[in-house]
Amino acid sequence: MALIVLLVCLPFVLVEVPPLIDIPGHMGAAAIEAAGPNSPLEKYFAWKWVFTLNIGDGVLMKLIGAQFGVLAAGWWSTVLATGLYAGGCLATIRMLNARGGHGAGWALIYVFSFPLLTGFLNFILATGLSLSAFAASIWLEKQPTRRAAMLIVIQPVAMLCHAIGGLLLALLIGANAVGREMDALPAGWWRPSRFREVIATHDWRAAMRRLIVLLWPLAATVITILLWKFLSPAPARSFNRWRWDEKEWYLILTLRDQSMILDAATTIACYALITLGWLIGGRWKWSQFLPGFLVLAEFVAIPSDINGSNFVDVRLLPVACMLLLGLMDWSRARPRIAQIVAYSGLVLLALRLVVTAASFADYAEDFRKQLVALQHIEPGSRVLAFVEHSCLEESWRNTRRDHLASLASLYRQAWVNDNWAVPGLHMVVPRFRPGRNFTADPSEFVWSERCAGGRLRSVDSALKYAPIERVDYVWLIDTGLPKRPDPRLQLVWQDGRSLLFAVRPLAIPNWQPRGL
Repeated sequence: MALIVLLVCLPFVLVEVPPLIDIPGHMGAAAIEAAGPNSPLEKYFAWKWVFTLNIGDGVLMKLIGAQFGVLAAGWWSTVLATGLYAGGCLATIRMLNARGGHGAGWALIYVFSFPLLTGFLNFILATGLSLSAFAASIWLEKQPTRRAAMLIVIQPVAMLCHAIGGLLLALLIGANAVGREMDALPAGWWRPSRFREVIATHDWRAAMRRLIVLLWPLAATVITILLWKFLSPAPARSFNRWRWDEKEWYLILTLRDQSMILDAATTIACYALITLGWLIGGRWKWSQFLPGFLVLAEFVAIPSDINGSNFVDVRLLPVACMLLLGLMDWSRARPRIAQIVAYSGLVLLALRLVVTAASFADYAEDFRKQLVALQHIEPGSRVLAFVEHSCLEESWRNTRRDHLASLASLYRQAWVNDNWAVPGLHMVVPRFRPGRNFTADPSEFVWSERCAGGRLRSVDSALKYAPIERVDYVWLIDTGLPKRPDPRLQLVWQDGRSLLFAVRPLAIPNWQPRGL
């Protein structure tokens, strides 16, 4: 298990900045938190620690960064979260499906899926903690005191990392406990002919006592939520929104990475194994099926946007698939079939890890080229950045440059309009606000004409309304040259479609009134 986790984390050895979309943003925020009183960042940003269920990366980067610096903190935080995610998956399979976990390789394919590739570090960290603690809670069941103590400590920690990822721990433990009681019922209990008999003869009091013993430590999750409700500031955006089309799309897009053919084939194969595996001998007990099924039900039921946080629901789909694949029991299938399932999953996992490692090397080279622009920026400057957002109409492969501009705060102690700054959700508080809509994320995004038929904001449209006179540089990342040049912008660096402009004030010509 340890060797597999190391192999899963091996692609990160090839990079200095993990090429996951949000990670540069996390590192930029960590640089703001670590800025000393003499740093130029102090006049541009404030950092306000608040009691919110979204602070895992901030705390972890602070602990690591205090000794090794922000750059190392970003790298190690990502690797530790990824290792915990993969290790928690394997530990859960080991504890619930030790003899029949031939689908472990298939389950691990979902480590490098939408949540991790997007860089949702808080969610990955919380989910890894939840999966690991879930496995540990099963291992410690014969030591109820230690089990309860572990759960009472871990639940608030996981919840503080991320609300949805932390809630998974209580959901998984509850689903498994109820599933075991269902497994203990006589065979065919669900048939109408036997249901009344089972209802009348089953020892429900003993079942309830067993459930209470297993579930009472989950009160720590309830207490954490209540404390959050009473102690955290009111959210700036209190609306929830269900995006049903988004839920449908991510059934296809959750494994989107480098190759449409490989990703589509992998997705189809995984769904086929989940839905049709029973035809070749795969089975679930209720205790193995309910954890994954209830996570899938949560993906369907919860809103897509909650209080300013987006993509909340679709992060859960990979976890559901991971559990359904890994906990499908192949111990009663024919040995030859079980071996084919195991080895095909491992081969596909190895192939995808090779592709991921190769892509990491490519992203590292691209990041190095883009970040050369920072060498032309004076420390402590104000940088207005615009980056072309990837869209499916243009390319299946994501450029992952969305938050690259945040590294200006790390490397040049500069202000940049790329930070997350939702009150009550994030700790960064902008002090310098050059314009109402040009202070924080998502003000940095522009789109090419091919995206959504050209109906989205282009770089020319963004520059038209941008407060250029209030910043020192304009950094265009993969946007191409604007069609309408601005006389205030002087080109100081260019690499392909990426450009850096210094802002110069317009000269006022010398003149004298007539008659003087």
